[in-house]
Amino acid sequence: MSLPELDRRAAITTARYAALRRMPITDCPYDPAGDARSRALALLWVRIYRRTQSAGR
Repeated sequence: MSLPELDRRAAITTARYAALRRMPITDCPYDPAGDARSRALALLWVRIYRRTQSAGR
């Protein structure tokens, strides 16, 4: 399953926003216990969040 480009962009943008503003990682808007789409978006969100947070230090 591939994610639509718009969903990917939204996840990346919100993850960067959260990381740069030092929001807690638990603010992820995607449910990791949800369907396959939500799990994939949650995983992408956390990866981008952590990457952005570590680059900002």
